[in-house]
Amino acid sequence: MIWMHEKEKAVLAIDPGKDKCGLAVVDFSIQVLCKKIVDREELQAYISRLINIYSIREIIIGDGTFSSEVLEDIKEVTHIPVETVDEAYTTVEAEKRYWQEKGGLWRKIFPFITWKPARPLDDYVAVILAERHLQKGQVDTIGR
Repeated sequence: MIWMHEKEKAVLAIDPGKDKCGLAVVDFSIQVLCKKIVDREELQAYISRLINIYSIREIIIGDGTFSSEVLEDIKEVTHIPVETVDEAYTTVEAEKRYWQEKGGLWRKIFPFITWKPARPLDDYVAVILAERHLQKGQVDTIGR
């Protein structure tokens, strides 16, 4: 159960991409409330929906290649403050986290093989971006 004071302190993190974006709603206690990968054409609708469901107070966006385009998409649907977070090594960290969660017998039998996840990890990256923002507070404010 999410208490109102926790609900009021949620952030929406976005891993921007050309065709798809990872989304994660994370509260200030760093509990993941929601994570999803959406197509870019669905991004604005999902942002609006998540803002209404979780009372988002901040939006965090990775500083990757498509961040400026996604920032424009965000500005069209909300005036919530947007901050950028360094995306360095988030994909590597997301892969590690995915395998920690999913495990896998083959990975244990053949640990010397480099296994790649069978799905995109943009949602995991979004969670990592939110965690970086909430844990370190090292961000640059944009769009204020």
